[in-house]
Amino acid sequence: MGAVLDLPAEQREALAHAERYGRRVSAHVLPHGQDGNLDADALAQLTGVSFADLCRDPRQLLGQWDRAGYDIADARIQAAAAKGRGPLAGGAQGAGSAAYFHNVPQQGSYVMNPVEFAKNTERNDVPQETKAFTALGGSRIDQRIANVGVLTHLRLTLVGTLTVTSALTPTTGWPWNLLSKVTLNANGQTSLIQCEGNDLRARRQRIFRNPIDPVVSAPSTDTYGNSTGAAISNGTYSIVLAYEVPIVHNDNTLTGAIFAQSDQSYLQWTAVPAQASELFSAGTATFTGTIYPTLTFFDIPYVDTQQGRIVVLGDMQWLHGFLGVDVPFSNNGDVKSPLIRTAGQLIALYWYIQNGAAATISPAALDEIRWQYGGNRIPRVFNPPSVLLEKNGREYNGLVKPGPVYGVLDFEGDNPGRDIVLPKGLAELQLVNKIATGTTINANARVHMVEETLYAGR
Repeated sequence: MGAVLDLPAEQREALAHAERYGRRVSAHVLPHGQDGNLDADALAQLTGVSFADLCRDPRQLLGQWDRAGYDIADARIQAAAAKGRGPLAGGAQGAGSAAYFHNVPQQGSYVMNPVEFAKNTERNDVPQETKAFTALGGSRIDQRIANVGVLTHLRLTLVGTLTVTSALTPTTGWPWNLLSKVTLNANGQTSLIQCEGNDLRARRQRIFRNPIDPVVSAPSTDTYGNSTGAAISNGTYSIVLAYEVPIVHNDNTLTGAIFAQSDQSYLQWTAVPAQASELFSAGTATFTGTIYPTLTFFDIPYVDTQQGRIVVLGDMQWLHGFLGVDVPFSNNGDVKSPLIRTAGQLIALYWYIQNGAAATISPAALDEIRWQYGGNRIPRVFNPPSVLLEKNGREYNGLVKPGPVYGVLDFEGDNPGRDIVLPKGLAELQLVNKIATGTTINANARVHMVEETLYAGR
């Protein structure tokens, strides 16, 4: 037995629904199932309202239309909801990014208390089994992540040898796209991170404001680890590259950390070695090396309560996404690149323009950059694009250019509460790069974009 006020929100809504249908319900006591929740059959018998009735409530249906990305102010949508019709694919699809991944333990077995978690946990930096980078164009490398603790960081250090037998002309893929694709997967179906090696380096430059890198070792790079494009002559070169795979968004608060200590979670990272043509436009070379993975995780403390022992977690309300997408194009003028309409909060957008296999188009060479949605809503225009590049250079102590020059729209840099974007609620959300008339567009040209996003993780 239990009071109405003890019921979950969904069940209180069901009772309110029953009241709206004229079925009076006792405000004092309701029957509960053995698990402590109101039994669905008992609710239906008591109120005369089935789960199907609740699902046909126009308010519920309007919520489904809204979550599916439709304009619920549209009279046609309101009429459909009034007739008991929901969106074609249902309102649940796309409700969250990690559709097959839950980031907290079973309800009732934990409490979120960042202060107590910080007091009682312990940090662990643990090397994992090394992985061989056998050759350029080699097979995919993958490794399962142990189900231990609260996972916050994954670092991949690539150490190897580049042997040049015919002088090389590097592309903007050198050296960071030696790992041409890096992913972090949850349960085999949800990619929280999927990007190029260049993208990981670009994020590092945004977050840490272009620091000098004393560890990176690679020919044709500067003191910041950026590609210079200088030719690489015959010889043997030692390579050291460090990649930070951004599981957390904030190293201090650990926002975005993953609850890994669950048998229901299957976490895995993968890396794809680059083809030689992705790194060099001329010359001959071989590369062999080893990837040294390091995981950072935090122990999970416990606390004893009247309900028994439960775990103490930090703020696990968010998952951190870093997803890349390529949009092909073949035209001058406005090149429109639609964004992925996720249910998260977009905190930054990175992009560069690849003009065929070896060339790029710098943002400085564009006529205009626009951020727009809804067909005619254009809240941000950079004309000339040097306006945006100056802002990037000022905020990051230099341009973001690990290989190609990136443009960055930073929605959290000035005031995240004011500037963060919710893509799912915006129709036709897109980035528009206006390419100057007369620019030669090579085969396989593409706009490469990366969306950095925070998703609800509970």
